[in-house]
Amino acid sequence: MGWASWNHYFCDYDEKTIREQADALVSTGMRDAGYKYVIIQECIASERDAQGNLVVDSSRFPSGMPALISSIHKLGLKAGIYTDIGLNTCYPKPRYQGSYGHEQQDADTFAAWGIDLVEMDYCNRVEEHSGRWVYERMAEAIKRTERPMLFYLCSWGNEQPWEWAQNKAQMWRTDLDISFEKNLVEWDRMVRNFESNSAHSVFSGPNSWNDADMLEIGNPGLNDAEAQAQMSMWAISPSPLLAGADLVHMSHRSREIYLNKEVLAVNQDALGAGAEKIASAGPGLEVWAKVLGSRTSGEYAVLLLNSTEHPKPMEVRWADLDLLPRVKVRDLWLHKDVSTASDSYQVVVPAHSAVLLRVSGKRSWQHGVVYEAEWPGVERIGAATLFPCAECSHGYAIALAENNQPGSLHISGIVVPEDGQYTLRVQYTRNGLEDKPIEIKVNGAKVKALALMRSWNWVDIPIALRAGDNNITVSYAGESAFYVDNMMLLRR
Repeated sequence: MGWASWNHYFCDYDEKTIREQADALVSTGMRDAGYKYVIIQECIASERDAQGNLVVDSSRFPSGMPALISSIHKLGLKAGIYTDIGLNTCYPKPRYQGSYGHEQQDADTFAAWGIDLVEMDYCNRVEEHSGRWVYERMAEAIKRTERPMLFYLCSWGNEQPWEWAQNKAQMWRTDLDISFEKNLVEWDRMVRNFESNSAHSVFSGPNSWNDADMLEIGNPGLNDAEAQAQMSMWAISPSPLLAGADLVHMSHRSREIYLNKEVLAVNQDALGAGAEKIASAGPGLEVWAKVLGSRTSGEYAVLLLNSTEHPKPMEVRWADLDLLPRVKVRDLWLHKDVSTASDSYQVVVPAHSAVLLRVSGKRSWQHGVVYEAEWPGVERIGAATLFPCAECSHGYAIALAENNQPGSLHISGIVVPEDGQYTLRVQYTRNGLEDKPIEIKVNGAKVKALALMRSWNWVDIPIALRAGDNNITVSYAGESAFYVDNMMLLRR
């Protein structure tokens, strides 16, 4: 959470602008609400010295970058900086320095300045290397500085960073810029970025964030209802919340949208689950849900999005959330609990608007609770690697082991209300011609080892869970890989 300069200013800014926006984060209450990062984007260093070090534009930063960063830190904020995978950044004229061939040198410079976040764009890629090659070099360079700097990988979705950037970067862009014009955004592009971002929701988790680009709340092009809808979409995604407007002169309503604590809590939920589309009432009428707290909690954020030109009645059904009747529902923009029917909640959603709900109920357990093997909340141990898999539930599996190197998947945070008997269903694929021996542990205790028959694609394993927090580990060691699609917990 924070503020970023590009969408409102492009390169029409200087250090005074940055200081004013940092001050506004404090005076508006945004810092205390969690908006901590001040990201300086583009037009920073027009040249390098004889030793190859970045030379900051002295007309734009007359006090120098370390002094500016220090002033940001004194406000209780964190500082972000911008660079690029190419020799130059995206801005066409004049040209500014990218980090290609200087990854370690620039990372060391950023660390010496006191930077807390590094954003790396995707312009001017050198043909002989992929963007991934440069990003991974910068990730290693940041690590070697021993300064804790977040890495924001801005490849616009190119080279599918959600597949490989975990443990290298903490956030990555999933599509193009939300706007190509300074201080202006269009509704349709904003919705496109939300939907594109949510297509990769299975990869959303702590330190693994899909980024739909900056918040445009307060910029021309959006009315208040559309701005509120963007905050709703970004909260449920959950995309990083980087304000891209002029915070000094924003309206009272824009400030209210940025500071809605109930909405921010949805975005900042510790589970970090992504949004899944659970229903559609026609083009432009979509119902999205994001589980909160734990996969078994029975608590959800629900978004009813009307991107059409006319008000439309919309509905969320409890069966689509696998909840029993008598559900509690709170409208997070109205700040009040709302009455519901026994099986659903219905509301008229205005054009270009969204309703954001917090829904709490009791799970029916009819369809179980699914843990996708590739979800970042499932820890990979040893020889466990991502494997694209067209027949798998979200297009991926995790390959466990190969050449007798053991691999495991560990699920923690399995919360159940009482002691009971459950079934763990392991869904797998491409088992080959031989049986596969796997081992299951529940709360560290071995349950059983069993051989998965080559003609099957799933196996049910009886397990006992205790009230409160539990964990499960699935392990395998063999000559050929074992591909896990997902694991489902069923109540017996």
